[in-house]
Amino acid sequence: MDNSILKKGTEKLVAQRNCFLFFSAVLSIAVILLSILLFFKNEKIVVIPTTGPSFWIEDNRVSSGYLEKMGFFLSDLLLNRTPSDVEKKNQIILEYVHPSFYQEIRKTLIQEKESILKGQQSFFFRTERSYVEMDKEMFVIEGEFLVLVGKGGETPFCAQRERKKFSLQFHCQNGKLQLTSLKKEPI
Repeated sequence: MDNSILKKGTEKLVAQRNCFLFFSAVLSIAVILLSILLFFKNEKIVVIPTTGPSFWIEDNRVSSGYLEKMGFFLSDLLLNRTPSDVEKKNQIILEYVHPSFYQEIRKTLIQEKESILKGQQSFFFRTERSYVEMDKEMFVIEGEFLVLVGKGGETPFCAQRERKKFSLQFHCQNGKLQLTSLKKEPI
């Protein structure tokens, strides 16, 4: 056997080994770098609904569109109520309340429920304007608030009509937007 052929074959194998070793080292460095970056990654979930604009949710932040949608959803539950649906709406609202504010908001909702049931009142809210304050994570809705009273099958009449402003304060934690306070004031 010729030593030169054996030497060429060995040199070729060493070159291939060195090439594979180089690429293996580069890939190992890339895996380590990606693993490190994975710990500092902020996951952003983008939701594209069938109607309306898209919105996004991160770990401790949300888009103004999501804040607005949650504000409209909860304000509808809070401001349009009847004696027949007040209990169910209170349960739904309490699902979206931050744990540290749960007892306070629950107490307010129970007092309001008792008032609605005792007086056979219905609340109706006509929205005139709404906006989002992103720096405070707040949804503000303004409009006309009506309290309708009707007992025993009578046609309801308007007992109270006033323009009010409602502010819903939120807190985003672990990608979940939770209600922390509800303030109402006359305009």
